[in-house]
Amino acid sequence: LAPPQVHPLSSSSASNNLQIVHSTGDLFTLPPRNNSLLVHACNTQGSWGAGIAKVFAREFPDAYTAYREHCRRNEGADLVGTALLIPPPASNPEENGAIDGPPRQFVGCLFTSRSFGRKVSPPDQILAATATAVRDLLRQVEEWNEAHYRRIRSVHMCKINAGLFNVPWEDTLRVLKRVRV
Repeated sequence: LAPPQVHPLSSSSASNNLQIVHSTGDLFTLPPRNNSLLVHACNTQGSWGAGIAKVFAREFPDAYTAYREHCRRNEGADLVGTALLIPPPASNPEENGAIDGPPRQFVGCLFTSRSFGRKVSPPDQILAATATAVRDLLRQVEEWNEAHYRRIRSVHMCKINAGLFNVPWEDTLRVLKRVRV
């Protein structure tokens, strides 16, 4: 398997639109203590059973538990178009800024499809949900950074929606470029 594409997101001073920087690499080999946010598109069923989501479940089991519980707690609610920011686990509050503390990678879930497999949402619905979910995630990042010493310093994502949700990456990229921050 080729390593997933990594797409850092940041606001541009020249515009209020998302600035997208393309780079190639393995999303899961970023330095573990750099306070980065790793983002992927998710279903609202609480399942990370295939594709890159399965790798997220293996690499971040605590995040998977948080995601699954969030889906269970909100069963029946419309999560599509929302996001979930999951901070890294901290075994000791004093490790907040420690270099040898737990990994500092946050996980961001963009709820872009109601389900998965044969019941995945249609591409137009996934694209509409992507725009609102990214805005929701960026709002949560801003709130986190205002309230906590441990700030999110960079945001990275794979080619969201392009895998098992089967939405052409170019279509998702057009949506991301229009997101205002």
